[in-house]
Amino acid sequence: MEKKTEEEKIMENRYCLQMVSCGDGCCGNGGSAAENVYSTEETLCGKWIDGKPIYRKVIPGTLANESGNGIVFTNVSDLKIDKVVNLYGNLVDGVNNSQIMLQTSYNRTNGLFGAVNLFYQNNNGNIFYQFLNNDGFFSGVTAYVIIEYTKQ
Repeated sequence: MEKKTEEEKIMENRYCLQMVSCGDGCCGNGGSAAENVYSTEETLCGKWIDGKPIYRKVIPGTLANESGNGIVFTNVSDLKIDKVVNLYGNLVDGVNNSQIMLQTSYNRTNGLFGAVNLFYQNNNGNIFYQFLNNDGFFSGVTAYVIIEYTKQ
């Protein structure tokens, strides 16, 4: 039986740990907490299928006092958007009775009471909404629109 050198004795009980990625931080796949931040500042939140980074930004704004179609919520042309990945948000009615989810799908012919339908227009960088006021419950309330996008 060979006698071990001093160096072999020291190295005998050493272990190596290998770090592995825990996901990209999107859709519950782990990642850092910073990737799941909702902020009025542009925040990196994931990666699109073409490898481009996805950014998220929360944009507060005020709804109009009267119902309408194609009302400009805000202009985001400064974000240099290539592809909108997600567009959604929320608001609380004027009497703090209901929380409304702002949606991007709106197919009911006579609308939903208090519905807000969002859409982004590529040619001018505007986020528009269609709006049913529901007897003033949604007049002038603050809405928070969340846009997730890749850049040009």
